[in-house]
Amino acid sequence: MLLSWLKSRRRRRLRERPFPPAWADLLRRTVRQVEWLGDEERRRLEAWIAVFLAEKRFEGCGMGITDEVRLAVAGQAGIVALGLGDHYFDRLRSILVHPDDFRVPNSAPLGGDLALEWQEARLGETWTGGSMSLSWPDVVAGGRMRDGPRSVVIHEFAHQFDGLDGEIDGLPPLPPARTRSWLAEWDACRGRFEAALEEGRATAFDEYAAESPAEFFAVASECFFQDPHRLVRHDRAVHDLLTEAWRQDPLARVPQQARNRRR
Repeated sequence: MLLSWLKSRRRRRLRERPFPPAWADLLRRTVRQVEWLGDEERRRLEAWIAVFLAEKRFEGCGMGITDEVRLAVAGQAGIVALGLGDHYFDRLRSILVHPDDFRVPNSAPLGGDLALEWQEARLGETWTGGSMSLSWPDVVAGGRMRDGPRSVVIHEFAHQFDGLDGEIDGLPPLPPARTRSWLAEWDACRGRFEAALEEGRATAFDEYAAESPAEFFAVASECFFQDPHRLVRHDRAVHDLLTEAWRQDPLARVPQQARNRRR
């Protein structure tokens, strides 16, 4: 009880501090969505970022960690957290940033005692133990919205959100009375997406979403935040279910022609 009270008091003090002007400038330059926030949302985002940066450890894996790096990650994470109140992804303790994509070991059984082993390239990775890895060029591309509906930061924080119940399984935190019906509607969305892929029809987001329920939630969340108009055109139900899960609606702020403008 005492530790919880102390944490709440520390966070309140961090939120109440003036946001450094240099940080505000970096945030606008690295996270394009900031320009579409209203004054109240921007203040909440800045307060959230102040707490997040005070509590998370950033580590450079072959590169330096600057305020630009920290704000590019925290700004995109803060956008997805705008509807979550005082949620700061407490299980996440460290964020590792790489100068490019990175490789992780993978294996597949071949039968008996044999297994095929290889190094697999990744843009991002989340571990339930409390760490996350990100490719810096992809952090930049997502923040500046240069890569269609993709954002590696949003993707990995969607996994963090998904895993709050202890398992990254494609089911985000929901009221118990709504979980079963939400999941049934979501599974129907996944079915329509997979059918579109099989028939060669256009989809709102990348086919990687078909890898698993967890990846479907994460990839769909990228599109939900980065290009909600595209998502609505392809499947309004996906948008509506994600609005319920994330407790916000980016469709109300992201301009319809945002994708056609470059920074």
